[in-house]
Amino acid sequence: MSDDKGMRLKLVILDQDRRILVDTIGGNPALPEVMIPPFTRIGYAATTAAHEKYGLELFVITEAMTKPRDKESLDIEDLVLISRLQDANAALPVNLAWRVQLQAELGVQDRIALEAAMKEFEPYDSAVKASSFGRYRSLNEIRAWYSPHLDRLGLRETGIQQWNGDPWFALFRIKTEPKTIEADAEPVAGAVGPPKALWFKAVGEPNTREYAVTLALAQECPYWFAKIIASNPEWHGWLMEEVDGHELDEELDGRPWALTARVLAKVQKRFVGKEDELLALGCRDWRMPRVLAALDPFFEDMEEIMERQPSEPPHRLDRSELRALKIQCQDLCHRVEDVDIPYTITHGDFSPHNVLVSNGWPVFIDWAEAYVSFPFISWEYFWNRMIKDHPEHADWHERMHRNYAYRVWAPLLTKSRVDEGLRLSPAMAVLILALYGIDDPEQRRNRRADKGKRSLVRRLHHELEILQDAEAEPVGAR
Repeated sequence: MSDDKGMRLKLVILDQDRRILVDTIGGNPALPEVMIPPFTRIGYAATTAAHEKYGLELFVITEAMTKPRDKESLDIEDLVLISRLQDANAALPVNLAWRVQLQAELGVQDRIALEAAMKEFEPYDSAVKASSFGRYRSLNEIRAWYSPHLDRLGLRETGIQQWNGDPWFALFRIKTEPKTIEADAEPVAGAVGPPKALWFKAVGEPNTREYAVTLALAQECPYWFAKIIASNPEWHGWLMEEVDGHELDEELDGRPWALTARVLAKVQKRFVGKEDELLALGCRDWRMPRVLAALDPFFEDMEEIMERQPSEPPHRLDRSELRALKIQCQDLCHRVEDVDIPYTITHGDFSPHNVLVSNGWPVFIDWAEAYVSFPFISWEYFWNRMIKDHPEHADWHERMHRNYAYRVWAPLLTKSRVDEGLRLSPAMAVLILALYGIDDPEQRRNRRADKGKRSLVRRLHHELEILQDAEAEPVGAR
């Protein structure tokens, strides 16, 4: 159940013999459970809570639901995490014990949770269903892969902090320490020591593009991306050095924000003329011909989605308004084509949380939403997030704007073309965001997304009205 402290989550913890770890503190065996805060990464929150409550170092394998996944509303109480101990031979805390054949001893809710967990886990563990990390032994296989790289760096693993874990995705921090430390060794001025920690990340569908894109970005722009230690194409996974820094969103100095704007433009400029290469890496194609082709099915869907709006306000756009809006979007696409700003790599979800600040300089992470598109939409997402989340730093805006638009793009293009592109970018950024998922029949049928889609279309309508009313307004006055 949920309360003010958080949400309750049940844990099915297995060993190599398929025994289940139970809590015996009440006399009858029960599945361990933890409370986790809302709106957090479940893997990280659950493993942290399990350590604090039971002293357990867990590794999440996958999750299961006690109710169908297509149910209209699912509570966290319906979620069960299937995990194992990081160290299979670790001593157990008091009141925890391994049990077999315990279904009859469990309460009703625990029996339901255990049944759902094993139904989800068994096909992966037996390889009836393919996976990268859905088996009990997957952690052993991952460690066998990355351990030689730790050896090469003179490091040993001291533990894992997990953020995400399921049969196809993995994200965890590998805590390390040097294998040997000379007792009488003195630090060498300017020497770079081994990394404090490493990260392992692997991605599955629909985000497998992030693997190839990340490797390409790190190779082309090594100063602005985390250093890749090794990669595994079978898992779409890579091992990288930890960036010693903090999120840009926490930065109180305006200089790193301005540098981020400039470096974003520099990264994009590096990939101008490489559209085919980027598409081959798996970047989504959101060039104007593709956007134009998506407008008909999108607005057909929106007519039904608007009709399903239960009440007003907010304003429900009728069919004639939507059809007029589609014509405006077509005109917008043609105007973007006419301004002739080259397509390049574009981040479709760029924000201060995608940037770490290390020694005052930005380092980019998380490029799952990599597009080939009109580059200024990335700036628009970044700019809007900054304005929304940090209104107290309005005095940074001009420098950020100048760094992105004029220090990098204007020398390649012209100031007038850059200005025109920036005038068009707010509406185009919303349009491409609204079109997300148009190629996925399941997402198009997902009624839980209706409210968000209606909101984006109203925002699109608003941005196009602003563009129409302020054509002559200088871009710097925005």
